[in-house]
Amino acid sequence: MQDRDKLESELLELRTVVDTFDGSLRRLAMGDVQQQIQHPLPRGYDGLRKDFNRGLASVGATLDTIIARSRGVRLEADELHQSLKRKTEEEVCRQTALAGKVAETSSAADTARRQSAHVEHIQSILYNARVDMRRPKETAAQSAEQSERTCQSLAQLKSLTDEVRAMLREASLLALNGGINAAHTGVEGEEALGAAKNLHALTRKVSSTIEALAEASESAVKHANAAATASGQTVREFDALDLYTEALDTQLSSLGREARQHAVATEDLRAGLAELARGNRPLDDAQPSPEMQLSNIDRAIAEIERQASRYMPVRVVTPPVDPAPGSSPRSHLRLVKS
Repeated sequence: MQDRDKLESELLELRTVVDTFDGSLRRLAMGDVQQQIQHPLPRGYDGLRKDFNRGLASVGATLDTIIARSRGVRLEADELHQSLKRKTEEEVCRQTALAGKVAETSSAADTARRQSAHVEHIQSILYNARVDMRRPKETAAQSAEQSERTCQSLAQLKSLTDEVRAMLREASLLALNGGINAAHTGVEGEEALGAAKNLHALTRKVSSTIEALAEASESAVKHANAAATASGQTVREFDALDLYTEALDTQLSSLGREARQHAVATEDLRAGLAELARGNRPLDDAQPSPEMQLSNIDRAIAEIERQASRYMPVRVVTPPVDPAPGSSPRSHLRLVKS
């Protein structure tokens, strides 16, 4: 009898332990990891209850940590997504501005090339003008030389007219003296007197002609001197103009070199900006963007949070049990999620 009572007592204890763990496992199956077995079990099984409670508490704490960390990660992912969105918008603005700068530098490079070609064209025109100026300059120099020779010839002619005029004056005096002497000789000197008179009249006419010729030669000398001066001034003007065109050609050559260098530098700048614009583009269009990768991470974290949120506190409602004879002492549980 004692053994039977002992076996029945042990059976009741086991049945109590089984019912307790059955209810807890049912609640755990419904997702309640915050539960604790509060009622003490028989002495031999109370350690099992404590281990079970510690295990549930550890699992619950781990799930709470997972949920909290998941929410924190989702918040950080959202902030990172917003930051990436702002950076993407800024990058789009920079790309647009960079494309505009590339277009501007391309236009500047074209302008520089046109200016370089324009300077070269002006240089060609100036070179042709300098070549064409040589002939008028040489002609002016020859004209000045001929004017100087004319002045010398006219000066010699004036000197000769002066000498002839002096000689005519002496011839006129001789004719006058011869006439006077012939008049004193009487009839015999009438023929000599007539010849002297004729010679004196002729010398006076020739003197008048020589006088007019001297005046004309003097006027011609003045005009020739003026022409020589003007020709010399023209030659000097051509020399000055040649110096100016030479200086202008030097400046245009320097400007042409600078224009070509500017065109090359602008073209290099345009190529560098274009390369920079191409370098900022994604290398592989098939590769997902960082925003898409963040969205995938956010969805994965949301799924982890959803799965972890299944394990939430459960409220247990235990209906009263009628002590009917022959009924089992097992409790009937109705689990309700809170």
